[in-house]
Amino acid sequence: MNNNIDNTLRDYAAGSLAGNALQEFEQRLRDEPELQAELDLYLALKSMDNQRLKKQLSDSITVEQLSPTVPPRTGFRLLLQWLAVAVSLALALTAWWRWQQPTKKADTPAQIAQTYIKEPYPSPVSAMGEADTLSDALKSAFLAYRKGNFASAAQQLTTIAARSESDDETLFYAGEASLQTGQLEEAIRHFERVGAGYWREAADWRCALALLKSGQTDKARPLLEKLRNGTRRTHAETLLKAME
Repeated sequence: MNNNIDNTLRDYAAGSLAGNALQEFEQRLRDEPELQAELDLYLALKSMDNQRLKKQLSDSITVEQLSPTVPPRTGFRLLLQWLAVAVSLALALTAWWRWQQPTKKADTPAQIAQTYIKEPYPSPVSAMGEADTLSDALKSAFLAYRKGNFASAAQQLTTIAARSESDDETLFYAGEASLQTGQLEEAIRHFERVGAGYWREAADWRCALALLKSGQTDKARPLLEKLRNGTRRTHAETLLKAME
């Protein structure tokens, strides 16, 4: 850990982090197991230090009460010596723990793609308000998607998407529902049917993720190169770099 992380750990343990700093650090704790482990170690050492400090102070007070002839600074000197030993022990334990940690390997393109896949594309909220223009079948499928019942949504939307007159929104959500249920080839087929227009970039992005997840790196690359010029250029660059 660098000094900034050391300071952040101390501030978090002391309860002095707040606002965005607190939210960002807690998100890092969820995403980085090694950071959570360092926090656990810090809290354990701090707890051990506090217990030993209380005992040392208690013993020191008892000795001074029973032996009034002992110079008053003797206990203080002993406390400083004990603190020096405790700090050395904490440093040694931290060094040992870091040495025991395996070297973290870089995430593969498929692993990075999965982190994006696990965040489903937002449900078609605007379409849900157009009840008069949607068929009962489509309303039912979109409602299942909105509730997170992706298996049901995938089944219903795939049936609807099989019709030649299906619009791009239906095809896209048929692909996304299939993607969320692990039906990668089915998802790819739906995304590839989306025509030029509003849904094309989103379909390219989710299709690239499905291709990477299924190991089809060569097919995903041209889509990601295309996405470099769009709103998802940062994510596309991340995946292209991982593919090098």
